Amino acid sequence: MLKLWDSNQDGKLAKEEINDPKVVKGWGETDLDSDGHLGARDWRFYRSKRAVQNGVNAFRLGGQGDVTEKNFLWRYTKSLPNVPSPLLYNGVLFLVKEGGILTTLDPVTGNVLKQARLEGAPGAYFSSPVGADGKVYTLSEEGKLTVLKAAGDWEILSVSDLGDESHSTPAIAGKRMYVRTHGMLYCFGKQ
Repeated sequence: MLKLWDSNQDGKLAKEEINDPKVVKGWGETDLDSDGHLGARDWRFYRSKRAVQNGVNAFRLGGQGDVTEKNFLWRYTKSLPNVPSPLLYNGVLFLVKEGGILTTLDPVTGNVLKQARLEGAPGAYFSSPVGADGKVYTLSEEGKLTVLKAAGDWEILSVSDLGDESHSTPAIAGKRMYVRTHGMLYCFGKQ
């Protein structure tokens, strides 16, 4: 890359010398020592990060020794969340990602059961989905709390606008659910 991009021939790559938008976009994460240049260590990190294939992987439990290949069941690599954890609830695996895209998978086969946008709740998602009382709850960064029927062929039951941003996952305790936004703590429950 030095031969290709090091226009001032100083043996280092500065941001303004790089013609690859992918490298420039992730500059802050790639320049590990924040010295304004990409060194050998930075470049190795960038290349290893680009070589990794993210996915949800399923493995059969049990066995002895290295059973990675022997116990591998399936892998799903599309529409993956960046921050939220998957939720396994009522025999269905729920994944929510940016843009409010919700995917349900059969946890036995890895087959997609349904994938669609959460109408009324687009945007970024940092909160993980949670399940209770036969429902799945998702919370967008914008504070849109979506209640879904907990099924492979899910449907939206309601969308509530909490009017404040949130980056936290709802917490369930007993018959109550606690939802924290940046400025408020809500408690929802049944009598």
